[in-house]
Amino acid sequence: MSIANYLTALDAQRDQLALNLVTMGVQASESEKLNTLVPKVLQIPPGRPEVTLFCNGNDALTTYGESIYTFYIDGYRSIAGFADVYSHFCCAENAYSLYYNQPDFNWGAVIYTMCITPVRITPASRILLTYKSGTTDAGEMWLVRKSSQQISPAETARYIHEKLSGGEAISVPFGWLGSVGNYISVLHDCSGVSADEYYLAWKAVTDNTSPMIRTIKVLEVTT
Repeated sequence: MSIANYLTALDAQRDQLALNLVTMGVQASESEKLNTLVPKVLQIPPGRPEVTLFCNGNDALTTYGESIYTFYIDGYRSIAGFADVYSHFCCAENAYSLYYNQPDFNWGAVIYTMCITPVRITPASRILLTYKSGTTDAGEMWLVRKSSQQISPAETARYIHEKLSGGEAISVPFGWLGSVGNYISVLHDCSGVSADEYYLAWKAVTDNTSPMIRTIKVLEVTT
């Protein structure tokens, strides 16, 4: 392997380390160098922390912009790329929440959103969404078992969506709750899911719900 190839592989490992740190609850960015990322491994909380898949804020697109993908009529895009095209989707106006809005998409658009960073799910796991919704309505959320292949982020998004389309995903009981203009936090049960690593995905529609998602986390609930 040439030096150039080694450097490319090293860059990929650095990016993956940054994503893994974020998954484990440690603030990190792919723009950081390895000599700053490696010591952050010691910041991983003991025991099993909650896993944050998305959190709004000024750094949302920097932190999660390439770890969440959408599928819409124009194909697959990271949310960083999606926000470049659809200016209200994740912007300062809505504190960088994920906003499935009618000004960008008109009425009735269907948008699939997929977290390409796998997370371990057990029957004790709960998926926490904090969001606004214009009304109460049925929703769809899925878990897709992690690919056994090492594939790129865009290929992972395609893999997830193809599993959804092929009926090979696990449905999570889910529905949007009308929140009367306020953010609400709702836990979604995973008790029927066997322990493994999964990708999380959901469908949003720009109808009366037009949800605005502020945070997405996976928690372990003990009874």
